[in-house]
Amino acid sequence: MKLKLLTASAVLLGGVSLAFAGNCPGVESPDGKKVLKKDMNPPPRLYAVPSNCKLDNPKFVAKMAEKGKKLFNNKKIANCVACHNAPGSVGAGNIGPDLTGYMSTLFKAPDARGQKKSIDWIYQRVADYRVQIPEEMRDPKSPKFVPYYNIMTVNLTTGKLSYDDVCAITAFLMTLK
Repeated sequence: MKLKLLTASAVLLGGVSLAFAGNCPGVESPDGKKVLKKDMNPPPRLYAVPSNCKLDNPKFVAKMAEKGKKLFNNKKIANCVACHNAPGSVGAGNIGPDLTGYMSTLFKAPDARGQKKSIDWIYQRVADYRVQIPEEMRDPKSPKFVPYYNIMTVNLTTGKLSYDDVCAITAFLMTLK
């Protein structure tokens, strides 16, 4: 009697579940390369704060911060709360830094390149943080590689959030003093 070996496995990669089945009738076995290419983020993109995002105006910041707080805590939209804690957050994660008092603590620290942070820096961080990471920290072959620098969501480049959403979250972070 000849036995047929059937194998199946699942892989969780970047939040996407891929199923691979070996010689199983009726089970789809997608071409993994096509699936991975489709799910890959586009290259990093540098953004400027749009002219309608008046982050230098305290009244505008206060108004937008309300929307930003809702987005920050909304697990179906921005989902910042999955990794970060901030005042008023429920079910906050501890993967990313605690953003309580952000403007008087983390914001004052230099960035990964040793540069002073700005409001434009925060906006970019929320929009597409990847351009802020020095190449040697992104390259797994480098002795300066830091894997956790590569885990934040890419919001504006992928279309997950709009320019206004990124403005609102930036305004919210600016109120965390």
